[in-house]
Amino acid sequence: MPVIQNQPANNLNPISLVKTAQELKQSLTEIAPDDSKTTRLVTFALVSTAILGMFIYHYMKSQEDSN
Repeated sequence: MPVIQNQPANNLNPISLVKTAQELKQSLTEIAPDDSKTTRLVTFALVSTAILGMFIYHYMKSQEDSN
């Protein structure tokens, strides 16, 4: 995995920036999830668990505030 180093603004080379952007895109493409049924199921489970947790938190908070 390529390491992106900070460069001063006056030393930025457009060709270097394009190369770095292409390397970053390639790195992100390699770790991107596929569109399989399992990936969708896991994503749905994680999102629904987070939403349920927010509802439970707000319910408990409102119960504490009313006491």
